[in-house]
Amino acid sequence: MRVLINCTGFIGDILFASSVAQQLHTQATNKDKLIVDYLIHLYQPYELLCNNPFINEVHLFDCDKSIYDTVYNLHEIDFNVQPPKYYQIQCGIKNPTTEFEVYTNKAFDAAVAKTLQPIKDQGLKVIAYLNNWEERSFLFTEEEYKKGIDVPNFGYGGSHRKVEYILEELNKEANILMIPVGMPPGYNVREADFNNVSEYSMQASFLKNCDYFIGAEGGLCNLAAGVGTKTIITGDFIHQLYGWNGVLRKIQEPKLGPENYFTTVAHLTLNPYLTDREVVQSIKDIVNEK
Repeated sequence: MRVLINCTGFIGDILFASSVAQQLHTQATNKDKLIVDYLIHLYQPYELLCNNPFINEVHLFDCDKSIYDTVYNLHEIDFNVQPPKYYQIQCGIKNPTTEFEVYTNKAFDAAVAKTLQPIKDQGLKVIAYLNNWEERSFLFTEEEYKKGIDVPNFGYGGSHRKVEYILEELNKEANILMIPVGMPPGYNVREADFNNVSEYSMQASFLKNCDYFIGAEGGLCNLAAGVGTKTIITGDFIHQLYGWNGVLRKIQEPKLGPENYFTTVAHLTLNPYLTDREVVQSIKDIVNEK
């Protein structure tokens, strides 16, 4: 039985969809004869999927679909259902789950662990933060959200969060080391090529060795969750776009963010109406709790 999973979405969607391979093997009656291949349309997660023991081959951009018994062309996610579960349902999984796992490069894991160990030996907590966090943030009050007057590119409150201030305040904590991850603001993920594959794989290993990831919902947030790192994200991005009065979709409780996917790891989505000062205090309280 040859199966092809055709992932047409962005990086996070590909990571979510990778969970299908294991579930297909779990429910297969003849696992030895099951072949599960993937077709993806972005370079970055290529190696991570190649590392997945339940995936036989990963194709980039095109392949001969005629050789497969079944081809699943994954549709756009339904924000009312957790994305990993939704993709599994599309592929006929009988007992879908909400979790997914990212399989990293072991050599990169070891190199990053060796680099960060002296820092951790000093009692510091290593926190990765999203490099383009500010452009994926919105600052609004509950009243502004209710009114729903959208300022293009700035949301219902007319401004992004002052992420520079948030980072400055967190950097004042003696037990925290903040390190940026991801590409700078304005970067187009579709401009990547094979040169970016190892870079993204290294980021996965770096995130795996961090104590926390902070930022907004998106590919790197989901990558961090997939390698088992705790995430703390501000809820404004999801709320602005897909909340009960969202500008793109109006959903009472959108099932986005790692806290909706994993039950055994304490992932957190902060209240979307928090001020920047309150965001700082919330992160400090979480990181410093015993």
